[in-house]
Amino acid sequence: MKDFFIENRKTFLEGLRDNSLVVLFSGKAPHRSRDAYYKYDVDKNFYYMTGLERENLIYMAIKSTSEAQEYLFIEKSDPILEKWVGKKLSPEEAQDVSGVKTVLFKEELKPKLNSIVQSTMTAPGRIYLDLFRNSPEDASSTANIFAAYIKDSYPHIQIRDCSKKIAAQRLIKSNWEVENIKRAISITKSAYELMLQKVLSCTYEYQVEAYLDFCFKLNGTDHAFETIAASGKNAAVLHYVKNNSPLSNENLILLDFGARYRNYCADVSRTFPVGGRFSDRQKKIYSVVLDTLKETTKMMKPDVSMKEVNDFARGMLAKGALEIGLIKEEAEISNYYYHGIGHPLGLDTHDVGDRDIILKPGMVFTCEPGLYIESEGIGVRIEDDILITKDGNENLTKDLIKEIDEIEELMNESLEY
Repeated sequence: MKDFFIENRKTFLEGLRDNSLVVLFSGKAPHRSRDAYYKYDVDKNFYYMTGLERENLIYMAIKSTSEAQEYLFIEKSDPILEKWVGKKLSPEEAQDVSGVKTVLFKEELKPKLNSIVQSTMTAPGRIYLDLFRNSPEDASSTANIFAAYIKDSYPHIQIRDCSKKIAAQRLIKSNWEVENIKRAISITKSAYELMLQKVLSCTYEYQVEAYLDFCFKLNGTDHAFETIAASGKNAAVLHYVKNNSPLSNENLILLDFGARYRNYCADVSRTFPVGGRFSDRQKKIYSVVLDTLKETTKMMKPDVSMKEVNDFARGMLAKGALEIGLIKEEAEISNYYYHGIGHPLGLDTHDVGDRDIILKPGMVFTCEPGLYIESEGIGVRIEDDILITKDGNENLTKDLIKEIDEIEELMNESLEY
């Protein structure tokens, strides 16, 4: 596993100019209230380069004309604090996981940086930082704050954002990454099947969700994202996460969920009847979405753009909606399908990369057509995770059942005993 991270850094550094400096931060848990903090989640670009998951770590490298010099900066141990929160990462542990040979303490970062900047042999002309912010209104990251320090202390050094360079690299998954995604999907499948067998005993959305929570914890993992358990008209809200409404046997429930394994995500959507049987109307709507998923997945292969894939799916949904009397003109499909067909999947659920990108072997994208009919209290989305291969694609989530008869059979199995 260590070789994976070493190779990632080698590839990244080879794409930079000589005498460039790189500094990446693992991040830290945001403050919640008083002495409480939100759960820490490692910066995914930092993890991709180092394999380390602890907070308050720093990776630095200087690429010279001869070779790259790499450093890790970790926190010093504190015997008193360790009685409360456990031991800090040791230099030996950091070396063993990341493959970075030189490990120093955080207090040594600025002196080491200064010595590099002042060197006549390796003085960097530019520094690369991960300056990605989802929105200008987002709070400044550690990297943004560090960029201000560099600008003030070393105004002659050009500051560059490396987030897009790393994103381009992360788009193509290695075999090891794909295996991690498959393992996340396997855990997700176990949770899904348990949940289907227990839904008939549930009276609230959160009780359905609880079976996912249980199965994920049982397998020593966590959610890749906040679960959507949306029954009835709630399913017309794409990112409904309240999950607190009572269930009705006449409704469908839309579940968007996934486990995470070694930081790699599964992302699956399935829709099924709360009472164990689809009504005729529900079957018609569900079948339009399912047929669209099957045919659209066939399009997902090398050198096809995701825009083409989305346009095709939109056209199929419109055709099906016309046939079942949901719409009278194709343009009306926008009232019932109002999101893109899929997104990249990997270390993030909505992973790095342009959603209209040209597909290449090694990419993993979701395919998730849907129809959302608030007036009928129906929302259907069916989502699979698709690995693009040299000859086409592999549906990584094909074993999570989605045929109407298979769903009804599994949901009603327990009633036979």
